[in-house]
Amino acid sequence: MNHPDFASFAAALPSEGKLVLCTHRHPDPDGLGALVGVQQLLLEKFDIQSDLVLEGRIRRAENVAMRRMLRIEALPKGAVDPAVYCGAIVVDAQPAFSHTHPPGGIPILGVIDHHDASEKSEDDESNAFRWVDSNFGATSTMIWSLMRAFEIEPNERTATALFCGIRYDTNDLARDSTELDETAYFSLQRLANRAWIGAIDHPPLPRDYFRQMARAIDSCEVSGIVLLTLLGEVDSPETVAEVADWFVRLEGQQWSLAGGACDGRYQVSLRTDLPGADAYPALRYILGREGSCGGHGRMAGGQIPVGEMSVGEIESLISRRARELFGVTDETREPLSSTRS
Repeated sequence: MNHPDFASFAAALPSEGKLVLCTHRHPDPDGLGALVGVQQLLLEKFDIQSDLVLEGRIRRAENVAMRRMLRIEALPKGAVDPAVYCGAIVVDAQPAFSHTHPPGGIPILGVIDHHDASEKSEDDESNAFRWVDSNFGATSTMIWSLMRAFEIEPNERTATALFCGIRYDTNDLARDSTELDETAYFSLQRLANRAWIGAIDHPPLPRDYFRQMARAIDSCEVSGIVLLTLLGEVDSPETVAEVADWFVRLEGQQWSLAGGACDGRYQVSLRTDLPGADAYPALRYILGREGSCGGHGRMAGGQIPVGEMSVGEIESLISRRARELFGVTDETREPLSSTRS
């Protein structure tokens, strides 16, 4: 892990004015937690006001509950007036990512992220504070480290948000966590509101959730060591990640790849339960030059634009490349539903 000169973070901030804080489209708990942490740091240490900007829909029940319980208020991207803000900070994402679109007309002052990426960020040549380190299990751990460096203790709300971010991205420290992730996790756990955490962990689920999972089971194909769940059109990109997370727990399989089209993009999530495995280069191969992706350790996500290729053509491409990568033959392919007892 490479810790930057944290004084350079302070140097990148304006002496006055308001900032925009943003993350990737359809933010997950790590992105939401990182946003809340940076917002408290800016206000308490630097007396800088900031607004959160969220792009895309949040539909996964746990993420909806997290936003509601922690009162995470945000502007839609289309409501941002560049004249009001003097800069932006991007967390848990990078400006060059295809699923990350900071509001236009506002300079990027900082980027903090733990994902690998092949795309070159637009801020690489600028004076922006840039801290990208894939050795961290969660961006929320990086924000906790930043707050600690400036001697700001997370309040109850921020501690709960950062704790949720770390536990989601590291599967409660069981996946790709580091010693610093562990230190942050237990430190934040002591400060967090356990009632809020319980409500976030076990939200009520709508009937559509169970319909979604039934459809995923019917769509899932067992192909050697990989489960392929290609869903055609989906209501939310979060569906894809949720299905990939769910199926990686199937006994005997080692990789779970899910995909679905939403809002003009075919979203893909890849998960593995293999210790030491790296999902990012695997997904990079599967998406090829047609798509873009980012990832860390045993998790990766990406997308392919729908347009030049139809959804069916994209799914055929993904299926073919996944089978090539994992050495799957037609003889080993069977529907998951046919294996149910």
